[in-house]
Amino acid sequence: MGRSDAVRDDSHAEVPHPLGVRDLKRERQELALALSHSPGRERRQALAALVNERLAEHFAMVVDGVDGLTLAAVGSVGRAEAGPQSDLDLVLLHDGTSKGKAAAAAAAQRLWYPIWDAGLQLDHSTRSLVECRQVASKDLAAAAGLLDLRHIAGDELLAQQARSAILADWRSAARRRLPDLLAASRARAERCGELAYLIEPNLKESRGGLRDYVSLTALSATWLTDKPHGSVDDAANHLLDVRDAVQMVTGRATHIVGRHIASDVAEHMGYDDVDELLASVAGAGRVIAFAVDTTERGARRSLEKSGVGSRAFLAKRRGSAPRHVHVAQGLIDVDGELALAPGYVAEDDAALPVRAAAAAATKGLAFTPSLLEAFARCPELPVPWPEEVREHFGELLRASQHLASVWEALDVAGQIVRWIPQWAPVHNRPQRNPFHVYTVDRHQVETVVLAGRMRRQVGDSDLLLYAALFHDIGKQAGVIDHSAYGAALIPGIAAHIGLPEAVAADMQILVREHLTLADFATTRDAGDPAVATELMERLDGRHDLFETLRVLTEADARAASPKAWTTWREQLIENLTSRVRASLGPEPQVR
Repeated sequence: MGRSDAVRDDSHAEVPHPLGVRDLKRERQELALALSHSPGRERRQALAALVNERLAEHFAMVVDGVDGLTLAAVGSVGRAEAGPQSDLDLVLLHDGTSKGKAAAAAAAQRLWYPIWDAGLQLDHSTRSLVECRQVASKDLAAAAGLLDLRHIAGDELLAQQARSAILADWRSAARRRLPDLLAASRARAERCGELAYLIEPNLKESRGGLRDYVSLTALSATWLTDKPHGSVDDAANHLLDVRDAVQMVTGRATHIVGRHIASDVAEHMGYDDVDELLASVAGAGRVIAFAVDTTERGARRSLEKSGVGSRAFLAKRRGSAPRHVHVAQGLIDVDGELALAPGYVAEDDAALPVRAAAAAATKGLAFTPSLLEAFARCPELPVPWPEEVREHFGELLRASQHLASVWEALDVAGQIVRWIPQWAPVHNRPQRNPFHVYTVDRHQVETVVLAGRMRRQVGDSDLLLYAALFHDIGKQAGVIDHSAYGAALIPGIAAHIGLPEAVAADMQILVREHLTLADFATTRDAGDPAVATELMERLDGRHDLFETLRVLTEADARAASPKAWTTWREQLIENLTSRVRASLGPEPQVR
C-alpha cells in the first residue's frame, strides 16, 4: 500500500477537496491537545470518532450514489487506538464483480488524493472480498491488520462479510499460522530488542511492545487460547499513552522514545524525570511480554492436545484423566504446568508462593495463570521469614537454569516487591551505562544465574547468591556511590529475610566491595604488593571472601553485557587474582 509515484494528470486539478478531510489533520491535533489531560483511552476514542466522522463525510461526498463499495479502517485505526499523528490505514472494498471493480478504481482516485493533499499520512488498498482473503492468507502482517477491519462508510454488510471470512480463514489455518506468528515476534525482538531494557524504546516493534499486544488478539482469534485482560490491557494503554505523548511532542507518526525527546515526553506525561518514564515503559513491556509467552504456551498446548498422539488424545482413548502429579504441599504438575491442587486454600498459606517458586525453578515448570492469581490471595510473609521460606528461597536462587523465567513470572505477578519491599526502588530502573543491557533489578537476577553456575568455586554458595542478588541494590535515584549505599541497606534486608548476623556482615562487605577487584585490576599495578594488601584489608583479610568476590566480579560483568567481560579485562583480573592468592599461601581458607 502507499501513494503512487506516478505523475498525476491534469484532471487532478478538478478533484474536489471536501470539508470532510480538508482540515482533519488540524482537527486531530487540536482535539488531542484539548484532551491531553483526559484518560488516554477516552482521548483515543474521541480521535477515532472524529476520524470516522470526517472519512464518512468524505466518502459520501466523493462516492455518492455508488453501490457495492465499502470504506473500512484496519490496524490501529480499526481498533480505535490511533494516535494524534498516526497513519490512516484504509481499505476500499468492492464486491469483486466487473462493475464493482471498475467503480472501486474510479472511486479510489477521488478518495485517496484529497486525504494526501490534506497532509495526512495514508496507507491504502483497494480489494475485493476474495482479494482480502488471498492477501491475508499470504501476508501475516496484512492478516493481523485485517482482523481489526472496521466499517466506516458504504455497504456495511460487505464489511461484515469481509471480517467474518478473514476470521474464519484465520481460525481454520491456526495450526499453520501459529509458528509464523511466533517467528514474527522473535524476529521483531532480535531486530528491535526488548522494550523493558532499552534506553530508546521502540514502543511498537520491540518485544513487549504494541505489536506484541496486537498479536495477543490474533492468538485469541484462533480460538486456541484466551487473551489475558486486566493488567495486560492496562500495560498496553500505558504504552499507547506514551506513544501519543511522543507524537504530540514530535508532531510526527513515530513510536520511538529517543533520548533527544525523552525529557519532553516525561514532562508532558507528568513524570519527575526520564528514568521514571522509562521505568513505567519497562514495567508495561514486561507485562505484555509475559502475557505473550503465556498465551503462546496456551495455544501450543491446545494444538498438542488436539493432535493424534497427544497426551490428551491418548488419555481419552484409554479413558483416563490428564496427568496430575503431586509436587509439593498444595501444588500439582498438570502436564508440565504448576497448578494449585484442587481444594487447596491459598488464603491460609503465606509460604505457598515461595514454595511454588522453588518447585517451578527446580523442576522447570511454568505457572498456570490461575496459580499466579492465587498468590495474590495468600497472606503476607511473616518478618523475619520462617526457616521454611528461607529454604525455599535458597532453592529458587540455586536453580540457575530456570531462575530468570520463574523470577519474571513472579515479578509480573507483583510477588517480588511483596516479598522484599527493599526491591522496589530498583524495580524496572534503567541503567545509563552503555555496558549494561538490563534494568537494575533484572541485572541482579542475571548475576545470580551466572554466579550459580560457578558456585562450586566457593565455600559458601548461598552467601555468593545472596550477594549477587543484592549487589546493586544501592542503584537508586539520587545515589552517587551505589556500593556504599547498597552496603548500608544490607543489614535491614538480611534481617527482613531472617539471615544470621554473620551472613549479613559478609554480604555487606561483598556488596560494598563488589567493584573493587575489577577496579584494582584495571587501574592499579598488580605487581605492587601493596595492591594485594589493600584489597585483602578491605575484605578483613578473609581468604574465603576473596574467592567469593572473584566469582561475583565475573558474574557481575558477564551479566552486564559481553562488552563488560572482555579477554583483556579477564586477563587483568586473573593476573591480580593469582598475585593475591600467592600472597595468601597455597590453601585459601574456607569458613
